[in-house]
Amino acid sequence: MSRQLEARITRLESKEACLSSFHEYLHYLDASLTEDLMQVFAPDARLEVINFPPGSGKDLHFSGVDEIRTLYEGHPPGMGRHHSANVTVNVSMDSQSAELSAYFITSGAFGFGGGLYQARLQPGMLRWQFQEMRIVSTWGWVMPSETEPYLAQQLGAGALRDGRPIRYSRT
Repeated sequence: MSRQLEARITRLESKEACLSSFHEYLHYLDASLTEDLMQVFAPDARLEVINFPPGSGKDLHFSGVDEIRTLYEGHPPGMGRHHSANVTVNVSMDSQSAELSAYFITSGAFGFGGGLYQARLQPGMLRWQFQEMRIVSTWGWVMPSETEPYLAQQLGAGALRDGRPIRYSRT
């Protein structure tokens, strides 16, 4: 098999591994399995939660798994469900990092919410792990004007690439 074909297969397998880690994240979050959830984060991961609680305009910053754990501890099971859409993953050519973007909607006893996940992943010992994650909550934003692009208004200054998804690249 050619090296080029092997590299393409490795990238495709890496993409599937990233998707698996993202789906594990959503499942463990909704099931309140905090210790399992922490396994999808690299030990030195960084997490930013923009506009949280939704509509507050406050941003939360966490560095390392121990700090990240404090956000998720005590999340009661069955409180809500996270549904993702438009999930895009682009794995680097050397398969040593990947970017992920996805919209999400939450539903549950508290009503509906939603926003955008933006993340960078890297291969870990057992799975691909989140090295950086940004969660942008869009519920509660006030539309500042009719002249700004819709996504920029909805996602505010906290979204990377003005909220545009990751673009797959063959180079």
